[in-house]
Amino acid sequence: MKKWLMLLGLVPFLSLAGEFEPSLVVQTGKMQEGDLMVRNITDLAAGKSCLAFYIRTSGTSPVIECYPASSGFGANLTQVGHIKSQDMIIRKLIDSKNRMNCVIAYVGTPGTSPAVDCYPYQHLFKGKISEAGHMREGDLDVFRVVDPGNNKVCLVSYVRTEKTSPSILCYNSHAGKKGGLYQASYLRAGDLVVRKVKDVESGMACMVTYVSTPGTKTHIYCYEENPPPPSPMPPPARR
Repeated sequence: MKKWLMLLGLVPFLSLAGEFEPSLVVQTGKMQEGDLMVRNITDLAAGKSCLAFYIRTSGTSPVIECYPASSGFGANLTQVGHIKSQDMIIRKLIDSKNRMNCVIAYVGTPGTSPAVDCYPYQHLFKGKISEAGHMREGDLDVFRVVDPGNNKVCLVSYVRTEKTSPSILCYNSHAGKKGGLYQASYLRAGDLVVRKVKDVESGMACMVTYVSTPGTKTHIYCYEENPPPPSPMPPPARR
């Protein structure tokens, strides 16, 4: 009798258990370039293709970028650009199946994490990137990378300290050539550092901020400092 009472007492708890939901998230490919690992994860239910990036070193953390899967599932990845400048490594991959570019930046040291920015490509075979500017202010380095085939400029920033991780931001620019980067303003408030960096050729101003301690990561925010004036409204049509 006691056993039956015990089983009856479990019934309310069993009825609260959630229903099993099958997962449609699968690995559909992988790629290795040097110490960079890329795994393609597809969410079949949502029609999303995701790329997870990490560095094969101790203390690393991954990042992931997802975009619509144009057809079926999976990706077709090819490296089309590679830059090594001092401690910084920058790679550009194209996913020809889903018509996407991804620019990845990292420092090959323990404890780092990659930074990535992805955008649709305009031309399949015009995907090369090149370094087109470099600024060093204090412990901050900022690299200017151009992707002329897609009218893009990417800024990569990182702090030269232990276990640092870079940041990357890509924006539209028709100025696919070398251009100057310079610090236009500087602020230090306690441990926080903010530097205003100008990309002269692209007409962009970027705020780069970080805390000057080991293990830090920069953050970049860019905007058009002098945007073109709006087009005048056409006169109303005469009746």
